[in-house]
Amino acid sequence: MGFLDKMGWGKEEEKARVLEHPRDLQMGDMVEFSIMPQMQLSNKTMEVVDIWTLNYGNSSHKQVYFNLQDIDQKIRLRVVDNDTLEVAISVLPEQLIQVFDEDDIGYILDTESGVNHHLYAKISDSAALPVELSGWITQQYRQEGFEIAYRYNNDYRDKSIPDYSDAGEVECDYAWLVSDDRQYSVEFRVFDGGRTEVHLCAMVPLRKIESLWPAA
Repeated sequence: MGFLDKMGWGKEEEKARVLEHPRDLQMGDMVEFSIMPQMQLSNKTMEVVDIWTLNYGNSSHKQVYFNLQDIDQKIRLRVVDNDTLEVAISVLPEQLIQVFDEDDIGYILDTESGVNHHLYAKISDSAALPVELSGWITQQYRQEGFEIAYRYNNDYRDKSIPDYSDAGEVECDYAWLVSDDRQYSVEFRVFDGGRTEVHLCAMVPLRKIESLWPAA
């Protein structure tokens, strides 16, 4: 190695990564949110701690999710389009039945009951909602589908979903309901053995992100 090489002269300087849109998030990147109705996000800065993919129906129904976390909060983020994001929180059964009727949820998850269900919030006044659910709930939802889905603990943004089994996928029953204005949704994923994940989702404009920082 020559003297100039040791000094770093003559080498191309490595370009710093620029992060301009959440669709390009990678592990360790940071997201800062502005003031929002959802307390879990409002004025928070969160780190990307996981990226995973859900696929159902066919490859055109591939959804890539970013799990974000700060010291005491976890949320899920999905890029819907250039200007819209879906954010979501995971809720426990006891939180869910504070707002929705337990029997109605049972019908939705019953594969024999069809897919034409409605879900109504028992609490009509948003001020009466538990504080941790404020900004995540609307009054009425209509079911849009019930599919067998596959969860992959991998990032499939830039590659195809494997067309063979045993590629790390975990099968689940996936049911989702959406509000009439399409600004809110409720998602259920039921895995083998009955383990169930429930997410309350809200659509927010991209401008609610104040800043993005690439991982150091």
